Amino acid sequence: MSYKITNSCIGCTLCAKKCPVGAITGESKKLHLINSVLCIDCGVCGSYCPVNCIYDGEGNQTFKLKERPMAVVDPERCSGCENCVNVCPFYCLEMVESEAGAHFKVSKNLRPKDCVACRMCQMVCGDKEAVQVRWPDGEPCLSLSRGIPQEAGIKS
Repeated sequence: MSYKITNSCIGCTLCAKKCPVGAITGESKKLHLINSVLCIDCGVCGSYCPVNCIYDGEGNQTFKLKERPMAVVDPERCSGCENCVNVCPFYCLEMVESEAGAHFKVSKNLRPKDCVACRMCQMVCGDKEAVQVRWPDGEPCLSLSRGIPQEAGIKS
């Protein structure tokens, strides 16, 4: 279920610049398109869209930046494998000395304002569940949808 851009796209290019996997293409001031094969359904594009023209496969808009979830690392569960650090497209996660006195470094989100909740870090963490994307209230982020009905004219 990739995201779609409606005809109300103004071609600002912000969505393409923020897409962590380069799934969005288009020229400045023209309608942009999302490659459904490359799209990882993270919703980053919709959270940055100034004209709210990006919707998920169910016709809902994603969260806005003020409301965005972000990656949170549980240092007790982190094994220091660095997979999450290596996959983060915006370099938010870094390895730091463990505060719990472990003999290895653990991951930490040192740039939460740059985190776009793409969930790539959470996906590579696997069974350890040391990295989780959470809403500002601490709840796990299971969906990036805001539940706002879709406009007509979606382009794929």
